[in-house]
Amino acid sequence: MGRFSFSFAILALILGLLMGSVLGSLLQQVFGLEFLNKPLFADNIVLAKDFYAIQRLEIRLTGAGLLGLAAAGWFLYKKL
Repeated sequence: MGRFSFSFAILALILGLLMGSVLGSLLQQVFGLEFLNKPLFADNIVLAKDFYAIQRLEIRLTGAGLLGLAAAGWFLYKKL
């Protein structure tokens, strides 16, 4: 990838997804923007089940999370 390692880029994208989700939740609480925090799928996506100490790891994709993922990807692209 040039400047960044692949693992750094994946970590930055995951953190961008998490920051977008948190920001969407805060915006829903403060301004009442419900559409940012609605799940995109009916069920949560299961990432791991009965894996060592983790009993069940799920992820819920929201619109704000995808916006955070896109913003993190854009920032990574601009820094290349």
